[in-house]
Amino acid sequence: MRLWALAGLYVGGVIGAGFASGQELVVFFVDYGSKGLIGIFAAAVLLCLGTVLILDFCARYAVTSYAQIFDCLHPRLSRAFDLLYSAFLLIGTSVMLAGIGALASTPPWGLLLRLGTSLLILFALAAGAQGVTVLSGWLAPILVLILSVLASHRLIQYGLALPRGGSFRAFEAAILYGSYNLGFALAVLAAVHKELKTAAHRWKLAIVANSTLAVCMVLLYLALGTLSKSQLKEAFPLVHLVADLGPVAYASYRFMLWGAMFSTAVAHSLALVQRLSQFQGSSWGTKSLFAIGASLGLSYFGFSTLIRIAYPILGLAGLWIMALLIHERRG
Repeated sequence: MRLWALAGLYVGGVIGAGFASGQELVVFFVDYGSKGLIGIFAAAVLLCLGTVLILDFCARYAVTSYAQIFDCLHPRLSRAFDLLYSAFLLIGTSVMLAGIGALASTPPWGLLLRLGTSLLILFALAAGAQGVTVLSGWLAPILVLILSVLASHRLIQYGLALPRGGSFRAFEAAILYGSYNLGFALAVLAAVHKELKTAAHRWKLAIVANSTLAVCMVLLYLALGTLSKSQLKEAFPLVHLVADLGPVAYASYRFMLWGAMFSTAVAHSLALVQRLSQFQGSSWGTKSLFAIGASLGLSYFGFSTLIRIAYPILGLAGLWIMALLIHERRG
């Protein structure tokens, strides 16, 4: 059960706004035609191997936060990387809160959604790492189930339509996708690796979590292949999977979209607060309040603006971190 909960925390951290909206899958996989399907498998393999690599490194050096990973990898620049990565986690939570606000039909409702979700994140953080893990262990499977059911229903209704053509640049996109997600997962894995006592447990977590993601990604990729080019260019292409299924299906999708952003925000916030807790001077609750308050303020810079600036940089940073981990492992 503990393994499933930890896998849920990892999966919940990956299934954010971009994944649940379908936008990530379109940009990184569907746009590359049939080669995009191969790209999904390549990304899943990279995520699996990267997860084990990070967990093994954390276990070997007994780290308790992402800051200590940077200390071990590059002592001279560790403070700069620590500060930059903390900022990315803060922005990551801000992106999720901005996306949650965008779900509302009016600005006042958007404010209420942001504030209400921020309070829920604070309640989750108050339970500590164990409480967040248990919450994610329940929420992540529900999100994956809703997405998989919607995709399967679309395929039963419209049939299988594999995209034609494609480009082998799908492999470049898959590597960037895997590196970007491993960049964010680094903090979560550093925070929970102590729960995985053996190499076998670490491999089980990596295989269970990333296989679950891969199956869901394949189903969504195939379902998105049934949409028109104009529908794929929209901000929330997956909404077309529920367009003709009635209000219950539409409400389920909106709950799933909110839950995906909430679970990612919780995962990022947990890693950031655990890092802040290593500094003396204030309580866990005070540091949680600071992290969520700052994220809430930053969320008003806008959903698309934050994604456009921060996420490509983190993808390259994640690739660089993976290269350092591989070099350290071989050395």
